[in-house]
Order: sequence, then structure tokens, then C-alpha cells
Amino acid sequence: MLVVNLVVIMSCFVAAGVLYYGSEKANDRKVVSLANVTKLTVPGSSVPGITPDSSPDETLVAGPVDMTARNFLITGSDNGACVDADSPYAAAFGNRSGLGERADTIMILRLDPTTNAAAVLSFPRDLWVKINGKTSRSRINSAFNRDDPNTLVLTIWDNFKIPVDHYVNVDFCAFKQIVDAVGGVRVPFATPIRDRNTNLLIENPGCHTFGGEEGLAYVRSRKLHYYDSKSKSWKEDPASDRGRISRQQDFLRRALQKALDKGAGNPTVAKQLIDAALQYVILDDQLTPGRLLELAQAMRDLDPATMKTYQIEGLGKMINGQSVIEPKLTSDNMKAVLSVFQGQARLVDAPEQLLQVETTTTSTTSPRAKTTTTVAGTASAVTTSTAAVSTSSTSSLPPVYVESDEIGILPTDDPACR
Repeated sequence: MLVVNLVVIMSCFVAAGVLYYGSEKANDRKVVSLANVTKLTVPGSSVPGITPDSSPDETLVAGPVDMTARNFLITGSDNGACVDADSPYAAAFGNRSGLGERADTIMILRLDPTTNAAAVLSFPRDLWVKINGKTSRSRINSAFNRDDPNTLVLTIWDNFKIPVDHYVNVDFCAFKQIVDAVGGVRVPFATPIRDRNTNLLIENPGCHTFGGEEGLAYVRSRKLHYYDSKSKSWKEDPASDRGRISRQQDFLRRALQKALDKGAGNPTVAKQLIDAALQYVILDDQLTPGRLLELAQAMRDLDPATMKTYQIEGLGKMINGQSVIEPKLTSDNMKAVLSVFQGQARLVDAPEQLLQVETTTTSTTSPRAKTTTTVAGTASAVTTSTAAVSTSSTSSLPPVYVESDEIGILPTDDPACR
């Protein structure tokens, strides 16, 4: 009993030390300001999409738990400065001189403390949309500026009526350090895989542990091939960039789980994660350490394995000589997904409300290739009308169940590989 008490006391001191370290370093974080665009408020709501705060909390002391569902705009920019030129995966990043940083990943992460649910909506970077402040359309990627996210925030609102509460930009260097800090991320594969453009090669099926640089080569792969043992040949993922998005979402889920597993009780890992965030991650100035801790308290029972993942639907087209994706937002599936991120429906596991709706089909015999997507919801849940809703609590919103729309070559389902 004395030993147990001593361990508990030591753990408390260690945890306090990590919190103190984070608090001391809080003012060193890189921040940007989101515009006070209260026009993003959903009609009838008391909570605007972007809420100014005249006195943001700079401490790690959380106040009363806020149960408001929030949307986080997460972008991944392609800064290759931290990649060793002699790395076997250097080819995955190419020559960035003169190109500046671009958004390699654009997604909205929705966290709902009321239902303890999380969902991710990804935007293909070639999505053809109207850019805020311009009269013409362009790829959504062109709205990205890591130091000023407001054009991208407004572009997402203009085209999809999705408000943004907070902004997080993670560049390649942060990704690499975070993956290495948690001891790598384990991913199971049914077959060998490769991508000659990024020098990725996983020769053996089974559970593979990705380090930082190899993980980057994997999540950036757009021409992934898998080995077909029947034909004894390599076959390419027909889903291309959409397959890549699905793998990115799967990797994000696994990385979150690993960070929870390793960082919660390991002060060394927690410190490394804090350092990586301070050096390479950009946050909006309202996303203070206190609010992050408050959010962590509210979502402490979240299971990353239950996180739903979606993509904006679209059709590939050639416009002005450019290969782009034109959004398709009128299907019942897409309306149901958008209603969640617009704050008009709550995401819950409600299989009794299932409605079968056939969507994207991929004609391939590859491992875990998706062929259909199951969608469900009440009539009110799949409408995009801007009816008055309360975003201070999602308990009064209509429920909607939407199956994740992962497509392409994906890892196998192996709970032991984590």
C-alpha cells in the first residue's frame, strides 16, 4: 500500500510538471487571428461560427466544461524543410524551392461533447469552387495561406455553409516529429504495397510500424499499388486522390489513438508533443491551452475508432485544361453529411434509422475496397435548409447516421495492430 501511494504521489507530481511546462510555453505558440465574421452564424443560433474573445485564457486551467460542438479547420502544408536530403523518402517531397507552401490536406474535424462523437470531412485539394473575394472559380487549394486562413474559412462557408470555430495548421515537420514522439504508428496491410513516386515499399503483409518520414511517404501517396497474388502483378489503387484521403483519415485515427495511449501517462512523450506543436503547428489565437484542456475534459471518453470519416462528393472534369473535381452536394448522402458539419444534426450511432442509399462504386478486387456507402437519417436530418437551431447543445438536434465513405486501397481491420 505504501508503494502504491508513493507511485500515485509521484504520478501527480509528474503530471503537474507537464502541465506547468505547457503553461510556461503557452505564449510561445504560433497563432493567427480569425476574422470576426459573425455572418457565419447559423440563423437562429446564439453561437457564431467564429467567436472573438477579448481576453483569451493563457493558462492551463480549464473552466466549466463547454458542451458546444465545434468545427476545427485542419490543414496540412507541404513544408519539406525537415526532410533529410539523403532520406530514401526525399522523392516524396520533391523540389519545393520557389513553390511556397501549399495545402496538402484540408479537412474539418467536428467534436461534439454532448454525444461524445467525432467526425472528419475532407476536401479534395482539386475541388473546383468559388474562391472568396474572387469572381472566378479555382481549386480550393488556391485559397490556402497558412498564416492567414480567413480566405479558406470564408470559401468553405460560401460553398458548403460550414462554419469554422478554430484553425490548426500542421506542416510536414510537425507530422514527422509527432509520429516519432509516439513511437511510430502501426498500420495493418493485407498485401505488400508500394509507390515508386514516393519510394514507399512495404514488402510484407501484416502490422507495419511507420516512422515519421516513412509515414509521410505513405499518407502522401497518390499512386499506391498493391500486390495481387493471383495475377502475381502490382495493381494501382483506382481511387487515386480519394484513396489517399481515406488513408490519411485512417492514419489520423490511428495516430490519435497512439497519442492517447502513449501521451496520457508518459511525461516525456507529452513534452515532445508540446514541443512539436509549439515549433511547427499554427493555431488561431482563441484556441488557448485552457480551452484545449477544457475540450480534452469534455471529450475524455472519445474512442478514436468510432470517428466517422467523409469526403466531399464530386465528379472529375477538365476545365480550362485543368483536371479538377466539381462538387456534388445534392445527393441524400452528401446532404446528411453536410447537415452534421453545419450544426443542423447530431452525429450518433443510430442503426435503427438506416436508409439504404447507393453511392460511389469502385470496381476493384483490392483488399478492403469499398463498393457502396450506407446512409441514413430522418427527413429533417438530410435537409440543407438553414432552419434555426441551437448550437449551445446538440441534444435537441435531429439524429443522423451516416456510414463513413472510405474508398480505395485501405488497411485491414486488425484491432491488435495499434
